[in-house]
Amino acid sequence: MKGLLRNNLYGTLSNAKVFSGFMVLYGMFGVAVISQSVQIGYVMISILGFSVSAIIVAKNEFTTKWGKYKLTLPVRRVDIVKSQFVNQMIWLLAGTIFAGIELGLSWLLHGCPFDQYIDALTMFALGISMSLFMGAIFFPLFYAGGEERGEVFWMIAILCAFGIDYIIVTILNSLLEPGITTIVFKAAALVGCSLAAFGLSYQLTVGIFRRKEY
Repeated sequence: MKGLLRNNLYGTLSNAKVFSGFMVLYGMFGVAVISQSVQIGYVMISILGFSVSAIIVAKNEFTTKWGKYKLTLPVRRVDIVKSQFVNQMIWLLAGTIFAGIELGLSWLLHGCPFDQYIDALTMFALGISMSLFMGAIFFPLFYAGGEERGEVFWMIAILCAFGIDYIIVTILNSLLEPGITTIVFKAAALVGCSLAAFGLSYQLTVGIFRRKEY
């Protein structure tokens, strides 16, 4: 498991380095200007971008035949899947840290860019939730539908993740009264639902991969 995870981390690193360079430049711009939309864009792009980099590795492994070669090694299929899910969680955390640093510096220089301090919680919850839903949808599709459709699957996953979060937020807005308690509850609901979906997706992906023949 450790070797598989290390391989996934190294595989993601090359793309993550390029993306990190872009995010550093974008972050310098975001810290320099006073713009709520820039802050929202940075947080969402950072969290989602690093998660996408982790997902792309799974597709690239099968493109280079390494994904099939791993099946000949003394590793369990469940560990192969687990390493990919853990890898995405690690890079999601990296994206969250990038976003937190940039927003923190902007906040120190210019003050809170939002109407309420608590609005930042919703923004981070939405980014984390979309990333988790994206992974939860992508991996089962990828293992069931085939690696040659990887690009289509991750685009479908992003659109579905956005749609699911939109539905959750819309339902909660219609049921709850505005206020700080509601904002916190919505953030918890977004993260909680996406974590549950991510966990269920792991079990489903393991079941699909165990039955798949190459």
